[in-house]
Amino acid sequence: MPGLFLIRNLEVLYMAHLTIDGKDYAARCDFAFDRTANEKYAKEDKNGDKSGGTLTIYNSLLNDDAVYLSAFWDCALAHLKKGKPSVEQIEDAIAKIIEEDETGNAVDEMVKEAFNTLDSAGFFKGKIRQQWKMMSKLAKPKKVSPNETPEMEAKRLEEDEMNKDMLETMEEAYKEKTGSTISK
Repeated sequence: MPGLFLIRNLEVLYMAHLTIDGKDYAARCDFAFDRTANEKYAKEDKNGDKSGGTLTIYNSLLNDDAVYLSAFWDCALAHLKKGKPSVEQIEDAIAKIIEEDETGNAVDEMVKEAFNTLDSAGFFKGKIRQQWKMMSKLAKPKKVSPNETPEMEAKRLEEDEMNKDMLETMEEAYKEKTGSTISK
């Protein structure tokens, strides 16, 4: 089901919708989304630090990880006090859309719709902007260490190239999903 597009001050706002058991739900990206995302979908890195659940969902959708569609909807409906669909109901609704899709584009469209809803949510603009700034900084070449050995230099240059490639890949994915370049 295509999302609803609203135009406010020449800014396109996306609102993803999902029909569950015959009832239409609009995604909402707010405090409840962030709280649920952090409680249920935060990832722990190798140092034991947790990255925010909202950014985990954002980056996963950016990378076309369709598994995170249910996570997105679980968080996007977290504001509902009564009658909030369960994760199983959300997954069943998503599976139904995929099964009924004759074009084979349902998953891509749902991921794109969810990503654009999250990306355009005013509530998360600052958090998303900081994420892109941090990614840009990581992609810049690292300074040469005064005691750098040839092995250390090779490793530094390899990491610089990997970080640069990763940022380019993420920027390409962003452009594919939104139709525009990153201007956060």
